[in-house]
Amino acid sequence: MSVSRRNNFDFIRLCLAVAVIFSHSFPLGTGLEASEPVAVLTHGQTTAGAIAVDLFFIMSGYLITASFENSASPWRFLEKRIRRIYPGFLAAMLVSVGVVVPLASARLGGAGLTDQFVNFFGNTLRLREFASSGGFAHNAFPGALNGSVWSISYEFWCYIGVLLLGVFRVLGRRRLMALIFWLSWATSIVVAIRDWRPGNSIPGMIFGYPPFWARLLPMYLSGVLFYIYRRQIALTWRGLVIAGATLALACWIPFGWTLVFPLAGAYLLFAAAFTASGRFSGFAAHGDFSYGTYLYAFPIQQILLQALGGRANPYLLFAAATPISLVVAIGSWHCVEKRFLRSNRRIASVAARAELSAAAAAD
Repeated sequence: MSVSRRNNFDFIRLCLAVAVIFSHSFPLGTGLEASEPVAVLTHGQTTAGAIAVDLFFIMSGYLITASFENSASPWRFLEKRIRRIYPGFLAAMLVSVGVVVPLASARLGGAGLTDQFVNFFGNTLRLREFASSGGFAHNAFPGALNGSVWSISYEFWCYIGVLLLGVFRVLGRRRLMALIFWLSWATSIVVAIRDWRPGNSIPGMIFGYPPFWARLLPMYLSGVLFYIYRRQIALTWRGLVIAGATLALACWIPFGWTLVFPLAGAYLLFAAAFTASGRFSGFAAHGDFSYGTYLYAFPIQQILLQALGGRANPYLLFAAATPISLVVAIGSWHCVEKRFLRSNRRIASVAARAELSAAAAAD
């Protein structure tokens, strides 16, 4: 297994973003998550949306580790990550405060303009949704403007983690990385079994809610581990059957999903990405719309629900929200996201030419 441009990651990313829309359609449309098909299938252990987020983190662990390894410097790596995450997120928050807040009859948190400014830009800088109140009063989840963006800050902290592990040369120590993964995996099981839910704390306000970290960190580290052991991991039909059977069995075992998904789910993900690679390798030739879909779908669903009186058939909500979300995501890509990625490539090209010039001068 290896990093290759001929893979299906772009296609999988968009499928995962659409899976989040599908999953959210049930609690948003009916007020109940228990009827969501994957929740029923796994006896309440997880949902299609939760699986999608977990797979996003596994995939990110793999690809971001590859990005660090192939970056000219740690600063170049960090710059690329900032350019990929922040412009799209800032644009989504500006649309939210300028369009969603008025449509939802919400109020931006803060006693005055200064407080509202700090609320908006302070939270945006931390990759979190700004505080608001009173929105979507008659929907199943009143006050929720965008329930999807909570994971973005965790993702970016994981980028910082890869940066630090790389700078301190831990990424190259495979056994140590395996130990770190197993410790995070064991912690996730303990947290799930004990149902640990701590109160607010200063570290939690900065870095995120500890139980969320207990769930997401082993997912991300699993992706990192699959990357650093990529030459030793074979993707076979036998492995696919074992991973699939393990996940099927986990549906019937309490906490089984927490126990097996970081590895079994990762194996299935990378098999889908690299087996018959090239089938969807050109999927993002016209743009990567997964990030925009993820950022905008939730408020679009809430706006549709408000127009429908606060409740809707989940399947109809999904069918209505998905094409609208994709259209908005296409706009986000072409108007915002790709412009900063183009700048990324221009900077890389200039840096490469500078290195060649320096080498020629040295000769």
